[in-house]
Order: sequence, then structure tokens, then C-alpha cells
Amino acid sequence: MILHNGISVRRMLKDSRGFIFVVLAWTAIVVMVDDFVTVDLSPPVTVLGLTVAFFLGFKNTSAFARWWEARNIWGEVVNASRDWGNVISNLVGKDGTPVDEEIRRALIERHIAWLNMLAYQLRTSSRVSRGRKPWMFGHEWQSNRLELHQTTESWRAKQLGEDLPLLVDKDNKAVFLLKRQGEMVSSLAQTGKIEPYWQVALMERLARLADAQGRCERIKNTPFPRQIAEVGRIFSWIFIFLLPFAFHDQRDIGWEFNVTFLLSAFHDWLSLAPIGGLVCWVFYVTEQVSASMEDPFDGGVTDVPISTLCRNIEIDLRQMTGWGMVPSPTQPIERALY
Repeated sequence: MILHNGISVRRMLKDSRGFIFVVLAWTAIVVMVDDFVTVDLSPPVTVLGLTVAFFLGFKNTSAFARWWEARNIWGEVVNASRDWGNVISNLVGKDGTPVDEEIRRALIERHIAWLNMLAYQLRTSSRVSRGRKPWMFGHEWQSNRLELHQTTESWRAKQLGEDLPLLVDKDNKAVFLLKRQGEMVSSLAQTGKIEPYWQVALMERLARLADAQGRCERIKNTPFPRQIAEVGRIFSWIFIFLLPFAFHDQRDIGWEFNVTFLLSAFHDWLSLAPIGGLVCWVFYVTEQVSASMEDPFDGGVTDVPISTLCRNIEIDLRQMTGWGMVPSPTQPIERALY
């Protein structure tokens, strides 16, 4: 998630300089051809530009809705985690005395382990991911960083020793950790350490967490509709290709290639290239912005900062309960949180 002042026009232009060079070169070629042959494509290019603009607007709205849903889900995870910490830290038995601290602490520690496991599973590339690559706003892809949940060590250090051997052969380890939480809650009720209604209340809270995980996995494992993404990209490039033809100057110098022709073509290029290049660049960036929100969990600079949210939840839980060492908050990397 890019923070305030994390994007500058200078960096955007720097990272799209290859595209700008191609557009300016293509404009120069079209200007020279136009000085030889009268070609006027202004009406169809104008209509095409309106069509592409509407389609890109729809694509951006759809991609942002997907990103915003992902952020809302993790907002629910934050709230449910705080609720879990509050209930567990104040859990009492039938006689009104607090449940054994070791049991309550294990329920909190396993919840922190589940958070980190879920973040790792969401950050892991799947068969429907587009593949990791640097984004265009001057930010490099951050990889092999322990705190960004891109390596197995990011979740191993958070697991309870008794759970680690049981996770080896599990495909969905986060789901298994929720099952372990349910088993412990059930054991407390069976041994009479908590009232039955406490078991029901705690299982309902685990159900909320399972529901949030399922919705995250739905977004992770369902790619943004490729017909929308690819058609928008194709339409944008068609418009960028045809736009220079729309700048028709109503002149036909002829086929004589001399200094006068070159100076005239250069003058036309100087008058048309800045505006044409700017319009093409705006359409290019607009399409790229929507592409940046297609996969909100892959760990890119524009994605939902689930690693930061995990750390914030752990800080809240440890400060609420007083158990364990409180970690330091995550720090922005190149004015972005991951």
C-alpha cells in the first residue's frame, strides 16, 4: 500500500520512459508519412478514444472493488482478533475464576500463528497469479524478506512447538490451526473448565475467522476476469497506435525528400508529439493502475498490506494480555507498507 507522497510524476515518467520513447518515435514516423500522403483518421480515433475511456473506467472500478473487498475482509480479521484477545484474556471457569493462564496463552499464541500462516498462504504464488514483477511507480519488488511473509520462516517462528509436527503434511495449514483451536475449546468444555455457552461463543468467533479466510482464498484463487483485463489492454494499445494519425495538418508536401521536407516534418512533430504523447501516456497509466489492483494479496507495492496488519494485530494482542514480547511496528519500505 503506497503511502502519502509515495508517488511522484518524476518517478512515474522515469519508469515509463521506454513507453514514452516508443510513442514519440511512432509519432515521428506517422508525421513523416502524413506529410507524404493525406490520411485523416480523426473521427474514428475520437470515437475509439471515448470507447476505451469508458471501458477503462469500468475496468478500474471493478479492480478497485476487488481490492477494497480484500481490505474490508482484513479489517474484519483485525476486529475479530481483538475480540478474540479480549474474550480469551478474560475467560473464566464455572466457579468464576480465570481459566489456567497457560491454556489462555496457548489460544492467543495459536491465533497469532494462524494470522501469520494465513498471510504466508495468501502471499504464496498460485497457479492463477500473474507472476511477480516490479511495479511502475519507482518501487522495486521486495522479495525474500522475513517480515513480508514470503518465506516459510515467517510462520515457523510463530508456531507452538506441539503444532509444528502436525502441520507437515497439511495442504491448508491455516485451516488446520483453526481446527486445533476448536479442539482446545471443546476440551475445555468437556473437562468442565468452562460453561457450555462459552464453548458456543468461542466457536462462533472461530467461525468468523474461518469465514474471513475463505473469502480471502476466494479472491486469491479466482483471477480477475481476463476478458476484462486483456480486452482493456488491447483496446488501449489500439488507441495508442492510431492516435498519431488523428493529428492531420491538411497539408501534402509531396514525395520530394529534401531539407525543406525534414524541417517541416520536424516542426509538425514538435507541435504534435507533446500532446499526443501525453494523451497516450495517460491512457497507458490508467490501464496500468487497474492492473495493479487485480491481485491484492500477492505482495506488490499497491496490494493490501497484510504483513503490516498481522504485526499490528500481534502488537494489540500482546499489549492487551501482557503475554510475550511486543514486536516493533513494521516500517515503510520506499514509502510503502506491505
